[in-house]
Amino acid sequence: MNTECALCGTPLTSMDTLLGENKLSDGGVLCNKCLNKATNINKDLVSDLGNYSIVQIRSMVLNEGGEPEMTIETESFEAIQIAQPRIVETPSQSIQFTYTPDEPSRLDEIKDQIVATGAKLSLFVNSEVEELVNVLDENEKLIAIAEGKYLHNNLEGIVVSTERRIIFVDKKFFGGVFENEFPLHKVSSVQHDTSLMSSTLKVYTPGFTAEFKLYIKSAAKNFHDAVQDYIGRSEDQIRLQQMQAQQQQQQQQQQVVQQPPKPQQNSEQKAAPSLIFEQLERLGKLRELGVLTEEEFAEQKKKLLDKL
Repeated sequence: MNTECALCGTPLTSMDTLLGENKLSDGGVLCNKCLNKATNINKDLVSDLGNYSIVQIRSMVLNEGGEPEMTIETESFEAIQIAQPRIVETPSQSIQFTYTPDEPSRLDEIKDQIVATGAKLSLFVNSEVEELVNVLDENEKLIAIAEGKYLHNNLEGIVVSTERRIIFVDKKFFGGVFENEFPLHKVSSVQHDTSLMSSTLKVYTPGFTAEFKLYIKSAAKNFHDAVQDYIGRSEDQIRLQQMQAQQQQQQQQQQVVQQPPKPQQNSEQKAAPSLIFEQLERLGKLRELGVLTEEEFAEQKKKLLDKL
């Protein structure tokens, strides 16, 4: 049962639900204050409210009745692009993230990471995207994002994932932010399903399953694929995995590089010990944190020393 206004998020009173006339087509309920505001913009709502969704009502209130109504698309979103230092509305109602490359801010970094995911978002979640500056830590990297509804409370916003956690963010129309997070080391699994026009993402944690309806058909699968390698792993384990991957990449590069001239060869021989000692120091810290056992530490140490 809905306990909050679908538009402003304030708790519903008995007067709001007494006659059942405040209910929308998608199941959301408006408080009397929001209903009065909406009907002042569109008089038809007095007798026809049940045929309108919260997205349509929100569009009316945002536009104050002065612009054409906007609806959320499911398949025709345009990709996020970086161009001019402002947010541009395109005819298809999608978002284009832009900034001045000479002076990148934390928000610019986040938008770059969103672009890298290939996600498609509508202009309705622009405020949620900007709120990520306050939600994410300085060193957190965004690896997945999608727009949709959190079915636990029927709030609409964005669900994002970093290498550490999955987060749902909804910036309410009349101010305030709803935020809920699921640390990835506590997540047992993530599943996805696809329907005709949308998709479903389920995040399983001990004692609770978070379910999200995503407005893009492919969004749930893309989100699932992006976070799969981080599920159930702590930050230290992820760092170790990244270090091992970096070492493997360096070894592969060394195998394909042709023999350099002698001056360069001497330079590489002098640089190699410092790299090995730096990696040994990192392994020691991981052992102190309990991420590596003594046996694992000894094995990795031997491999590094063999390279000297």
